[in-house]
Amino acid sequence: MSYAIKSILLVDDDQDDKFFFAKALGQLDADTQLSTACDGADALEKLKFLNPDVILLDLNMPVMNGIAFLRKVKSEKMLRDIPVIIYTDGLSVFDESEALKLGAYTVMVKPVDFKGAVEVISGILKMSFIRMSA
Repeated sequence: MSYAIKSILLVDDDQDDKFFFAKALGQLDADTQLSTACDGADALEKLKFLNPDVILLDLNMPVMNGIAFLRKVKSEKMLRDIPVIIYTDGLSVFDESEALKLGAYTVMVKPVDFKGAVEVISGILKMSFIRMSA
């Protein structure tokens, strides 16, 4: 069944990126709840209480990086069907290939300015995901 994005978990250690994402989401006047985590380990803790419609995941983070987090999420029965979008600035061809192989929905490069952020987030909110039952 298709569904609208009502909740997002943004996993990113960069406070500026979190601020710009939240500001862009607010500018779009979207009825979407944003939760954040500073790394993969923090996100796993938050997923015990949250059930986001989509996870936006940076790859380059301390403690637990994005690839390790993605591997863990896709191995957990209750989490594996949450679409994960890689949203990062430091992307190698290997990272992109590995993320898609592990089950990422898609890979996006973080925009360099606020206008670009609004466009990317608008595009994400328009995506139509199909989430399988756990």
